[in-house]
Amino acid sequence: MLVMGFIPMAFLNWVFLALSICSSLSLETVGQPCDPNDLLALEEFAGNLTEGSIITSWSNVSNCCQWDGVVCGSKSNNLSVSNKVTSLILPKRGLKGKISISLTKLDQLKKLDLSCNHLMGVLPLELSNLKQLVFLDLSYNLLSGPVSKPVSGLTSIQWLNISSNLFKGELSEFGRFPDVAVFNLSNNSFTGQVSSQICSYSKWIQVLDLSMNHLVGSLEGLSNCSVSLHQLHLDYNLLSGDLPDSLYSMSSLERFSILGNNFSGQLSKKLSKLSSLKYLVISGNHFSGRIPDVFGNLAQLELFCAHSNFFSGPLPSSLSLCSKLRVLDLRNNSLSGHLDLNFTGMPNLSALDLATNHLSGSLPASLSDCKELQVLSLAKNEFGGRIPESFANLRSLVFLSLSNNSFVDLSGALSVLQQCKNLTILILTKNLYGDEIPRNVSGFESLTVLALGNCALKGQIPDWLSGCKKLEVLDLSWNHLNGSIPTWIGQMESLFYLDFSNNSLTGEIPKSLTQLKSLISSNSSLATFSSSAGIPLYVKRNQSSSGLQYNQLSSFPPSLYLSNNRLNGTIFPEIGLLKQLHVLDLSRNNITGVIPASISDMKNLEILDLSYNDLHGSIPLSFAELTFLSKFSVAYNHLQGVIPTGGQFYSFSSSSFEGNPGLCGKIVSPCHVMDGMLKPAIPSGSNNKFGRSSILGITISIGVGIILLLTIVLLRIAKRDVGSTVDNLDEELSRSHRLSEALGSSKLVLFQSSNCKELTVTDLLKSTNNFNQANIIGCGGFGLVYKAYLPDGTNAAVKRLSGDCGQMEREFRAEVEALSRAQHKNLVSLQGYCKHGNDRLLIYSYMENGSLDYWLHESVDGSSVLKWDVRLKIAQGAARGLAYLHKVCEPHIVHRDVKSSNILLDEKFEAHLADFGLSRLLRPYDTHVTTDLVGTLGYIPPEYSQTLTATCRGDVYSFGVVLLELLTGRRPVEVCKGKNCRDLVSWVFQMKFEKRESEIIDSSLWDKELEKQLLDMLEIACRCLDQDPRRRPLIDEVVSWLNSIGNEVVRQ
Repeated sequence: MLVMGFIPMAFLNWVFLALSICSSLSLETVGQPCDPNDLLALEEFAGNLTEGSIITSWSNVSNCCQWDGVVCGSKSNNLSVSNKVTSLILPKRGLKGKISISLTKLDQLKKLDLSCNHLMGVLPLELSNLKQLVFLDLSYNLLSGPVSKPVSGLTSIQWLNISSNLFKGELSEFGRFPDVAVFNLSNNSFTGQVSSQICSYSKWIQVLDLSMNHLVGSLEGLSNCSVSLHQLHLDYNLLSGDLPDSLYSMSSLERFSILGNNFSGQLSKKLSKLSSLKYLVISGNHFSGRIPDVFGNLAQLELFCAHSNFFSGPLPSSLSLCSKLRVLDLRNNSLSGHLDLNFTGMPNLSALDLATNHLSGSLPASLSDCKELQVLSLAKNEFGGRIPESFANLRSLVFLSLSNNSFVDLSGALSVLQQCKNLTILILTKNLYGDEIPRNVSGFESLTVLALGNCALKGQIPDWLSGCKKLEVLDLSWNHLNGSIPTWIGQMESLFYLDFSNNSLTGEIPKSLTQLKSLISSNSSLATFSSSAGIPLYVKRNQSSSGLQYNQLSSFPPSLYLSNNRLNGTIFPEIGLLKQLHVLDLSRNNITGVIPASISDMKNLEILDLSYNDLHGSIPLSFAELTFLSKFSVAYNHLQGVIPTGGQFYSFSSSSFEGNPGLCGKIVSPCHVMDGMLKPAIPSGSNNKFGRSSILGITISIGVGIILLLTIVLLRIAKRDVGSTVDNLDEELSRSHRLSEALGSSKLVLFQSSNCKELTVTDLLKSTNNFNQANIIGCGGFGLVYKAYLPDGTNAAVKRLSGDCGQMEREFRAEVEALSRAQHKNLVSLQGYCKHGNDRLLIYSYMENGSLDYWLHESVDGSSVLKWDVRLKIAQGAARGLAYLHKVCEPHIVHRDVKSSNILLDEKFEAHLADFGLSRLLRPYDTHVTTDLVGTLGYIPPEYSQTLTATCRGDVYSFGVVLLELLTGRRPVEVCKGKNCRDLVSWVFQMKFEKRESEIIDSSLWDKELEKQLLDMLEIACRCLDQDPRRRPLIDEVVSWLNSIGNEVVRQ
């Protein structure tokens, strides 16, 4: 498929080509009635459709030559003159159903365009009988099955476009098409290699698009395409190897795109032979070495994208000769040297991205000659010096990121850039070290993002920032700023992300901060600027070498970071008005007073850190209502009283409360009543029943007893015949069990909900055949799952946790027991746990029908078993299970890894959510999200890479992906090749944007009577998948919506 983001004009050439192909087709003649055989054929075609505008419009007119989309031409014979159908042009008519075999009776048909409809099923084999057909476009439908035979006989075809369907088969099965000019098979499931016969189809072929299939091998087979080919698109396949020399012989080639494959090696200097080239896209491969300095011969080049490879060495100086170049994207390589390009010769350049390389030196003044430049990203290089004064001429500049370099002279930089009146985003993080922040600056009226973090800047927060009325993100963290926080900050109506952390600010937190409109109301509109080149934003909140990446402003979590300053005063109760705030960090200051209970009104709060202050009083019990809270700390204050229970508070470690001797509760020390107040229960030496001598005596007694027990066990083992082999598995397991238990290393705990009360460690090990590979039924990020055949004849699933569980036995047991209290009919029940040696084992109920992932994506019978009513029942059940975790069970649990493989199905295909809470079990004090531990590719919410915090709304996003899987039958990431993946969510939203919702639905599900229910679930899924987590529904709302669909099913 053409890369529309980079090649917006690609289809224009196709249109011109189509016009030239169709110019010879007959014009409509309506003087005579259409041929009766053609009339019958068209009526049968319409009769096979279940929906479409032509069903009604065709029935109102008797002469088919006057029907919508039908063009007739005259054919004479000895008997009469009749009008034969020569063209059937019905794109975007909402046609649903199958393509009738009757169309193949239109023996004079020259043009057939059924693109952008909802047609499904296989193509009739008889389609190959249309010997007059010149133009065939079936793109953007739901057609499936093999296609080579139905089109093999189309000997006159010049335009063949069957892209964006569900066709499959070997590429080599296609026959010859002597006159074909456009051959587009993109976005299907074709397999095989690009063989030499590809360009043997036709010596006139101009456009060849095989993108987004499953092709493998190299491009050696393109040797026959050297003359006429203008466009070659092979994006997102599994192609590999070097680019063959034959490629450089395609002298007419204008567009060449191989984005997202596994090509390697070096680019040849023979690239200079492609003198007609306009678009060159080789990003996302494994190319290495230097980029050849041969661009002087590529005078027509408009776009060059080679990001995310392994190119090294200097930039080719001959790029300066590409006067038509508009986009140059070489980010994420290992380029080095100075930026020596003469940009004067590139007047049309609009986007330049050289970020994440090893380029050095100063910026060339000639860049200012690029009057059309809108996007400039040079982040994460080794540039230095001053920003040239001539940059003031970059009046079109919208986005500028120079972060992670060594630029100097902040005052000079701002005086230059203030003249760039369209500048919207300015990222200067980790530069300008030790400069004084200027006090008199004007301009920057369009600025929405300003990041000056980690620059060790001196001075005070400047008043000129108050003139930046559109500012939404302001980061001045990790500097040496002093003075107070100005009150005018609260008047910035669009500001929702403020980071002043790690400075030396003093004074009180201004009350005006509680008036930030964007943090009070969700009605504020966030900017969604995202550069055409996909440039990310980097904003640093710490001193690590890498910043947090944001692709659009709406991804930023609404935050107030004021930590590690010298602020004093109290926290105003009005702070509870900031209901949209996700992060509040006031830690490491000198704040006094009590913690306002109004903070519990901030229902979106995910991080609350008040540690290392001088707060007194108690923790408001209403904080238990903050259900999204995943990180909380009040450590090292002067708090007292009971720690709240319920909500997320069961999940916080004792370190969140340490340094407050007056606090008590389950997490720290138990409370008891003294003088009418709850205080920690601290036993005194005088009242203690046992003195030191008693304790010492008990300790010695226990030690002697253990030694005696070990001696007896070891003597008994020694008496056995050590030379004999143990063939019996029962004996071997029993022996190891007795020894390990004697050494205190095995423990089996079964919960009250367990159905297997008499199980022993030996029974458990035997039931899995000592963790035999044959018993493995699942594998995930938390370890292997084994099927256990228990002694009572029932089955269980035993998860053998991988890695260090990160906890002492007491803590581990407490966490597991907390999980065991999560009991719901739509959760996989945790029956117990076992510690055996170094192994930690979790015992779950066994689900007979495995995972939803298996039935959707692996089973050959999946579509026949998972009918619509079953899929709806699964969605409803999984949603109820997730709602229980989020809202009912104590503590509330954020799942963190909702996906189809974690939805298990019992014998009645009822859904049971699995693996909840395991992230905390393995990393109990790590509330940050890391994609290797928490989340699975395709399900991870976009904000997780920025907020670093798992949330209930993140779970809702992942559940939305599961709903799409149920509706489409597709995987979240269908084709994944390194860094470049084709994801389901983007495809669905693109289809919705094009008003082609019904094409999204699994063809095995589609039924006219079910249309409303299917589209209702699609709408629910899309709400769950909102890019802004604040706009996503809560899971109980999702449950209600899904149940309403179920009620409709019942009523019907």
